[in-house]
Amino acid sequence: MTSNAKKENMPENIHIFKILNDDWYRFLSKLFAAVTSGTHQFFSEKSIQPALLPITTGSISSPMGLGSDSLPVKISLKGNDIFLADSMQFSLEVAARLNEFGAYYVMPSFRGEDTDARHLNEFFHAEAEIKGTLEDILPLIENYIVYITRHIFKTLKPELEKFITDTSHIESVIHEGRSVFKQVSYSDALEELKGVNGAVRDIETKFPDITPVGERKLLEKYGDFLWLTSLPRLNVPFYQASCDENFSKTADLLAGIGEVIGCGERVYTCEDLVSSLNDHGVSLNSYVWYYEMRKISPQKTSGFGMGIERYLMWLTQKTDIRDFMLLYRDHQNIHFP
Repeated sequence: MTSNAKKENMPENIHIFKILNDDWYRFLSKLFAAVTSGTHQFFSEKSIQPALLPITTGSISSPMGLGSDSLPVKISLKGNDIFLADSMQFSLEVAARLNEFGAYYVMPSFRGEDTDARHLNEFFHAEAEIKGTLEDILPLIENYIVYITRHIFKTLKPELEKFITDTSHIESVIHEGRSVFKQVSYSDALEELKGVNGAVRDIETKFPDITPVGERKLLEKYGDFLWLTSLPRLNVPFYQASCDENFSKTADLLAGIGEVIGCGERVYTCEDLVSSLNDHGVSLNSYVWYYEMRKISPQKTSGFGMGIERYLMWLTQKTDIRDFMLLYRDHQNIHFP
């Protein structure tokens, strides 16, 4: 029932044929519609305001941690080197200052790494930024996951049961709600992963990075959904607030193939921002506006980003993210339409 479409160097006419003739893609279009409508309904009920934001930026965000496997996408526009947004979190921080309850969007994001079973060059993000701390954003995210899962199951139950032989993982979220979410600190996770081959990799920081192998091992023990909390502050981007000299006010939500959501509380003061930039070896030049924003409008905010395709991988229990592209894209080739 799922597409066996060729994953690389795919002739355009073959993929268009599959889109228009394979029931999987009709189902996928309904899944995208349901997660989008459920997202809008959820945030509307919370009075969190939708934002329309540009996809170009001079300030990249997600690849700014030494533990990141993400690369920016640089383009030339009228002779200027700029980036396609890897996340619109920075713009969302501006939007969140314009609304009492925060802001959100559902829009595309662009990454420079090669497309494979875990990564897409272009994917869709549901992101939100609110006024508050990490302790405020975590329950919002959990409620969001429960809400959209219930919404999708209610909307598409017959189709889901056609394409998924076992929906017990969905029903557990629907019936048990936020109690399905578990937590383990990053430092405790490192202890549990000692001796597991390939579970961590050394990077240019005091703490190693937990790999997809390590994420899977943790999910085998704890099950979906698992919060990996208090990530090392130098392993995450400079804009995340610190708990102390070693750890940050951040969390990653693991489910399915691994990380589905990343979230964090943002650096609050101008002084904290400059200190964090220096510690991460990042120049202030591209982030002067970020400094000035804190001077003009000091706000304690927190936010998250969910990869929609990765969430749908968990929902459908699939293991190859390339099955979730309606229109195939890889940045090695030009694609139409």
